[in-house]
Amino acid sequence: MTVDFDQKIDRSFSQSLKFDARTAYFGRSDVIPMWVADMDFAAPEAVTKALVERAKHPIYGYTLHPDSMYEALIEWSAKRYDWQIKQSDIIMCPGVVPSINAVIEAITEPGDKVIVQPPVYFLFSRR
Repeated sequence: MTVDFDQKIDRSFSQSLKFDARTAYFGRSDVIPMWVADMDFAAPEAVTKALVERAKHPIYGYTLHPDSMYEALIEWSAKRYDWQIKQSDIIMCPGVVPSINAVIEAITEPGDKVIVQPPVYFLFSRR
C-alpha cells in the first residue's frame, strides 16, 4: 500500500473545523492548525474502500468489535513494540480526547490537579 503524503489537498471551505474555524478558535486565519486526529493527507485507498462497502448497508447502528480487530492490534503491538497484550487488556474508546479523560478519571481523585502544558491542543485547555 502506497500513500502519497506530499499530495496537497485544499480543505478550505469544506466545513473543516480545523481550517474553516481558524479565526474563531485562534483569532486569526494565518495559523497552521496542527491537530491530533485530523490529518492533511488522503486516507489510504483500502480505508476508503472499506468505508464505502460498509456505507452500502442501509442501517447505521451500534456495532461490535470483531475478534479480527483485536487480533490485528495485539499482533501490531507485539511486532512493533514487543508488547504482549491480551484482548481483555484492550478498551475501545471513541477518540483521543475521551480516552485522555477516561485515564484522568481513572488515576486521579477529586481535588487532584492536572497540568496541561502548552503548546497543547486547544480543547485540552478549555474549562
